Amino acid sequence: MIARLRQEQGFTVMEVLIATLVGFVVLAAAMGLLESTVKLNTGVMGKTDAMQRGRLAMDKITQQLRSQVCLDLDNAAIPQGATNTSVTFYADFSSADGKKPPQKRTLTFDPATRSITASIYKTAVLKPLPTSYPATPYAIDPVLENVGLAKNSAGADLPFLTYYAYQTVNGHPEPTQLLATPLSKAAAARVARIDINYSVRPTGAKNDKQAVSVSDQIVARHADPNLSVPDPACV
Repeated sequence: MIARLRQEQGFTVMEVLIATLVGFVVLAAAMGLLESTVKLNTGVMGKTDAMQRGRLAMDKITQQLRSQVCLDLDNAAIPQGATNTSVTFYADFSSADGKKPPQKRTLTFDPATRSITASIYKTAVLKPLPTSYPATPYAIDPVLENVGLAKNSAGADLPFLTYYAYQTVNGHPEPTQLLATPLSKAAAARVARIDINYSVRPTGAKNDKQAVSVSDQIVARHADPNLSVPDPACV
């Protein structure tokens, strides 16, 4: 009889409550760990997405700016009027055989739409002048969306585009002289270096929590620091 009663022994109410409480504590800890892992993974994926999109766009921007050419001795690669948010330039994407005229392009950052676009103007004139290009672009290429201004270490906004000319530093010419915008005709002809800076949000993001900054610079290919006057020359 005693053995039979022992076999029918179970948990007391207190034991059940304690076991349930411990189970809830373990489950809450596991859920918290899972939530943290999901948030961390989402953040990493978001930053990776933003960096990939930002670098692909930067490659496109620098490729275009490095292809800038002068139209002739009187018309530099960058006409006057360039600002910190927009630059117009003439670019040659041909094989340099003289069979295709250079294109006119305008890179623009629009803070209202948070986008960077490239307006493309074409002409059939093999040796064009600025007036050879139409007022309306042939096409507008969307370069990057969900983009804003990058910030420096002090938290201040960095311009999308910054222009520099050569100046003598310790006896050597360096493209470090900041040019004021909008560029005058004389200043535009002196542009030897352009810095590009922007901040990219992950696809669909509504704030800068996971945004990443992307920056690069190009040196004008017709800017030769070894010349007696190192400013870019249309030759």
